[in-house]
Amino acid sequence: MANTDVTLGKVETLTNNERASGWTHKWTIDYTDVDEGTGSTDTVTVTLGNTPANFVVARCAANVTTAFAGTGAFTMEVGTDGDPNNFLTSTSVASAATIVAAAGAAPATLAGSHAQASDALEALFTNATSGSPSALTAGSVDIYMQLLEMQ
Repeated sequence: MANTDVTLGKVETLTNNERASGWTHKWTIDYTDVDEGTGSTDTVTVTLGNTPANFVVARCAANVTTAFAGTGAFTMEVGTDGDPNNFLTSTSVASAATIVAAAGAAPATLAGSHAQASDALEALFTNATSGSPSALTAGSVDIYMQLLEMQ
């Protein structure tokens, strides 16, 4: 199993109208961002960016707008570099669907969802069976987060 690191440069800070629903940040990850690695159990770690110091991630959800196709099983989890499934646990992205870890889109675990120091946000994609990430032919997911900087 090999891991490929990718840095995503497309964070979208939402407008005040969009923030009315409670989300502050959005990342869009297309299959072309994660079509790295040729092994059947390869992973791709997408760095979303860094939190501010003294942060709280209050909510996290994902919307698979186009199913990821071309591999046998492809999953995604969202968290920090120290806890990659902190906000969203490993879930298939092979079907178009909304992904939440808990009621109200609360993070999967409290530990790691807040800290005094800045932390790296990541999405980890895992190919679990046949095919490989490089065989992807379609897929897109939007990750939404309510990321607060405490003063």
